[in-house]
Amino acid sequence: MASADLRDELNCSICLNIYRDPVTLRCGHNFCQACIDNFLRAQHETGVYTCPDCREDLQERPALKKNSNLSNIAQRFHSLQLHHEETNVFCAYCIQPQVPAVICCRHCEAFLCDHHLRVHSKSPKHVFSEPLPILDNRKCSVHKKILQYFCTEHSMCLCDSCKQDCELSGHHVQSLDDVAQVKKETFRNIYDKLSSKRDRAEEKIQSLKWHDKKLNAKTAGMTKRLNTTYTETKNHLKVLVNKVQSEVSKQGKQVSTSVSDLIKHLEIEKDELYSKMDHLEQLCNVIDPLMVLQQSEGHCFYNDDDEDDDYDKEPYMVEDLDEALISQMLHKGISDLMKVVEDVYGCQEPTDLLLDVDTASNNLHISEDLKTISWSEESQNRPERPPRFQSSQVLSMESFCSGQHRWEVESSRSGYWAVGMCYPSIERKGDRSVIGDTSKSWGVLVFNNKFIMRHDGKKMIISPQNPPCSRLRISLDYEAGQMAFYEMGDPVIHLHTFTATFSEPLHAVIRVPGEKGQEDFKVTIRSYQKVK
Repeated sequence: MASADLRDELNCSICLNIYRDPVTLRCGHNFCQACIDNFLRAQHETGVYTCPDCREDLQERPALKKNSNLSNIAQRFHSLQLHHEETNVFCAYCIQPQVPAVICCRHCEAFLCDHHLRVHSKSPKHVFSEPLPILDNRKCSVHKKILQYFCTEHSMCLCDSCKQDCELSGHHVQSLDDVAQVKKETFRNIYDKLSSKRDRAEEKIQSLKWHDKKLNAKTAGMTKRLNTTYTETKNHLKVLVNKVQSEVSKQGKQVSTSVSDLIKHLEIEKDELYSKMDHLEQLCNVIDPLMVLQQSEGHCFYNDDDEDDDYDKEPYMVEDLDEALISQMLHKGISDLMKVVEDVYGCQEPTDLLLDVDTASNNLHISEDLKTISWSEESQNRPERPPRFQSSQVLSMESFCSGQHRWEVESSRSGYWAVGMCYPSIERKGDRSVIGDTSKSWGVLVFNNKFIMRHDGKKMIISPQNPPCSRLRISLDYEAGQMAFYEMGDPVIHLHTFTATFSEPLHAVIRVPGEKGQEDFKVTIRSYQKVK
């Protein structure tokens, strides 16, 4: 009855079988990884993701976290079920038929139930083990005795009589248990190495996925700039722009295909590593030392030459858009408008404002459209790179090196948050990375119903008559060296204007509260406009 109850707890509610590679959703329910993957994939078209058990709305496709403890329990239970089904070992002394045996006496070559074990001889020569069938391959072919020892000279298993002969010959003899333990330790070391390789492969896959996502955003941004150029140069540039758009699209597809192929290759290699690790884990869980040795023969789980792989080479050599070729194609057709083209492609003035995932701290969640950020207690497992902030901040992909621009941001509710602009050379770690703490950043901190204007460690507190509005505007005039902040209430209120001689391109920067309980606090880029 207890076994049946336990099995019910170990059944996936989707396939109704014992868990295979179980993963956990945010709501706490567990499912087989393959089952929940198929379930979420079916929900993709609707864009609404829910838990199959409790129907909790997950808002977006959730990250699946492996439940290692549940996986181990399910695997052991599954193995025990198979063992009982396959062996059908029963007590040799019970009058009632088919009483399951719980142990085997190797000396008597008999199986015992729990009752007969208590009255069985406890003499040292009576060696007990799992109730495995006593097969001929577990006995010495010469003396017909149980194999219990191992000769390291001849690499062979021995019975009591064989052991005496080997010891008389001066050979080193060990118990099968000791030899199996050494073998298991070797397997564990190999398992650790394979696990490390698997983790590095997964890290590379995530890095390539982020690269592909950034590439798509970059391709979209370039297409927008091409459309702007097309509008400004009238109809006589139509053929040229279409040609360049075709080249951008072709390169984007080629690079994306290359990245996808590399991801598929790494996925296959990762699956092979999982398979090897699964086999090693099963060997490590085998109690019978002889089975450990027999089942490991002929297998090559790890090659030391594999140490010299590409996982530790940073970064992966991934193709990118050939912007030089695109620029050259434009220059040939619009030599009379060279300055306009250089402004568009030299400074790369943005037509939209998107967040750069490569600069976001690992506890920041970035929306699919790259416009909204929020803090998450769960790490996003992005690859560690020098541009990444340690605190809960993120920069924009686009930079401003000339002209006049304005953009607006909005918080989901009142609370602690900050927004501003900074140089790309801002520190990414420690206090000097915070908006306004050094001469490399300017910003406003919204805190306790106050606006705190900050730059170079200095601050100016503005206390509005009413609670602060959740929407702010930042206006930049790069050549004039002015950066103004406005509260977008009714009416619009000018908060402060910083004046400086800008020496580097400027990026937008946003900060949200990085602490537990603030997961629902979000800041969103609502609009961007190039004034001149």
